[in-house]
Amino acid sequence: MLNLDCVFQVFPHLETERLVLRRLHLSDAKSLFAILADEEVTRFYDDEAFTEISQAREQLESWASGFDVRRCVRWGITLREDGNVIGTCGYYGFHGWHTRASIGYELARSHWRQGIMTEALGAVIEFGFREVGLNRIQAVVMPENEGSDKLLEKLGFRREGVLREYENWGEKGYVDVSMFSLLRYEYKQ
Repeated sequence: MLNLDCVFQVFPHLETERLVLRRLHLSDAKSLFAILADEEVTRFYDDEAFTEISQAREQLESWASGFDVRRCVRWGITLREDGNVIGTCGYYGFHGWHTRASIGYELARSHWRQGIMTEALGAVIEFGFREVGLNRIQAVVMPENEGSDKLLEKLGFRREGVLREYENWGEKGYVDVSMFSLLRYEYKQ
């Protein structure tokens, strides 16, 4: 069984060499809006690029509500030196009996290809296996998203295959996704 108390009793604060992963607040709406209004960032996202700051506030409230009902945990990714949110990442879809969860993430384009998401997800993955007790961490990625493919493979994930018309992305219709996973015993190696 999962140790979800370590996740949901007090919001878990994670730190790496360059980053602080912290709870998101409504005061982060401007930063989140800047990230999710960028069509390059949302190109492979399950939603259209934001056009109103109210959408960022709604997203922040949704993640906060998801945390309150023990459904998801989403960290704001910040650089140690300034504390501004430059991306987010986290778990959703916890399944206690099967000891698995899914991860999701996005990063401001100005911070791409600097190893930031690798560092952030490294901390989140370690937390998931060591503290939460996950056996499997999975991610779904659009097959055309080469950046995410490379990121996940660098972190040790394996591509399992393509799930045809697996998700309904509204105006984008049903989309195929590639399933990636990382198992605890693979992580330990």
